[in-house]
Amino acid sequence: MPISSGTERDRAGGARPSFGALIPSAAALVVLGAALFAQDAPAPIALAPPDTARARAEAGAAKLYDTTVLHRIEIVISDDAVNSIVNRTTDRVRCVVTIDGLTLKDVGVRQAGGVYHPYVTISNKPSLSLKFDEFAKAQRLFGLDKLVLKNELQDNTLVNEHLAYEVFRRAGLAAPLTAHARVTINGIDDGIYLMREPIDKEFLRRNFGGPFDGGNLFEIENTREFVFEPGYPKLDDEGKSGRTRTDLLELAAAIIAATPESFEREVGRHVDIARLITYVSAEIATGHWDGLAFRNNNTYIYHLPGDGKFVFIPYGADQALRASPFGSFGPPRSYLVQQLVRVPSLARRLNEETARIASEPVWNQKVLLERVDQVARIFAAAEGAGGRTAADIMRFTSNRAWIENLIRGGGAR
Repeated sequence: MPISSGTERDRAGGARPSFGALIPSAAALVVLGAALFAQDAPAPIALAPPDTARARAEAGAAKLYDTTVLHRIEIVISDDAVNSIVNRTTDRVRCVVTIDGLTLKDVGVRQAGGVYHPYVTISNKPSLSLKFDEFAKAQRLFGLDKLVLKNELQDNTLVNEHLAYEVFRRAGLAAPLTAHARVTINGIDDGIYLMREPIDKEFLRRNFGGPFDGGNLFEIENTREFVFEPGYPKLDDEGKSGRTRTDLLELAAAIIAATPESFEREVGRHVDIARLITYVSAEIATGHWDGLAFRNNNTYIYHLPGDGKFVFIPYGADQALRASPFGSFGPPRSYLVQQLVRVPSLARRLNEETARIASEPVWNQKVLLERVDQVARIFAAAEGAGGRTAADIMRFTSNRAWIENLIRGGGAR
């Protein structure tokens, strides 16, 4: 959906020196050798130390989000805490979690989801956020401390979010890893869940490296415009050890003050413009209408240490790959994106990048169709399960042909 707002002479076929003319004479080699030996020995090349934090995060995530199996997750919550998780709160209650046979006690659990998600009883398939070290200090699973379990009630295929993040990653952006699990809560079959990697310090280490995991991370949600309300996005540890949101305030001020002539220069001091264009293009190509550009929602912005630029990270893409045609969402709601498309050269780049992402090799039909096939194979392991699990598998099976046809049609139609 277009959005408006050798030498050069050698290559041109000129004269080339003969091969012999390129070989120094013996006398020249003697002079050259003497000059080299007369100089100080070159300093040893300093090699960067191994990024062990990143390696650990990558290895742990690969184990937890293994897409080749249907994971089994059993959650046990005490009777007196069951009713507490129905409340919309950030407080967690204790539970015992067993993931693929590994049991962790004193795990913190709460319902997950924004203001538009109903909080339900444990028998009605709630989305959950698990924090392994909430009540047991330093408790980890494969070196990771959190896991989000999404009920995917807004994703009839159970793979839309799974596929959308794959496209984001193939476009060169950081995006959460996902896998599928069969979940029980207090013995109740709550069906198939999407395991989603939280956007936290381990995610930042895995994607940007250990030295770059300490920047400010803000969550853009609930359709609120952060440019005009830069005080609302949550910032963990604000006020501790000198952590402030000055960076976001400066970004907001730059966006408001920018003109089409000054946008790339002034906002570019705070935002990686190239990555922003790719990010918005990926939203368009995947039909992620409930993200930053068209909804002011479901986005993290991270102030990356090193270059000091903000980058954008998707989540909550359970309603992606559903719009028909892709990209028919109307004008952008995000003021940042509105300002961007007012710059003709950047609007052209946005259209070009959307076309790139919507085509091979980024929109790789073979890769995306194989992910659907893989889900079908792991779901087959739960055949005969009955209950909610069987109903969820039927949801996938009934919509499989539809999502496969959509993949073959390409993005951003």
